[in-house]
Amino acid sequence: MRFTNTCGGGIDQTAVIGHAPEMREWREGDTAYPPTIHPTARIEAFVSVDAGRNRNTFVGARTWLLKHSHVGHDVQIGEDCELAPGAVIGGYCVIGDGVKIGLNACVKPGVTIGAGARVGMGAVVIRDVPPGVVVAGNPARPLHP
Repeated sequence: MRFTNTCGGGIDQTAVIGHAPEMREWREGDTAYPPTIHPTARIEAFVSVDAGRNRNTFVGARTWLLKHSHVGHDVQIGEDCELAPGAVIGGYCVIGDGVKIGLNACVKPGVTIGAGARVGMGAVVIRDVPPGVVVAGNPARPLHP
């Protein structure tokens, strides 16, 4: 049996990278910008990263997209981030450096998540998250110590 290993960076052969932007306005023949993925990023099995409509979708250095996560069109993901299995990032989102997004969390299109923030598993993020804040729930709200 042969195992695929993305340690140190790489894209699993079952990942879908650069399919057309998944949006109603995009039509066959419209411009689509291929994703830019840093060579140290880890893209696991069954991950999808859409092409951009207005710019390249971007995945930063040492970022890890775990199995079955989805990154929508025109998303910008910083360095050292983790998207847990099943996480879905809608189009036009900006994810700052060092952000961790939990299992099956969902981020609405156009949301910005600041550097160092944490998103709990199953959270539904409908508003911007400031840097360093931990959010959870549906809709996601800051957790207080």
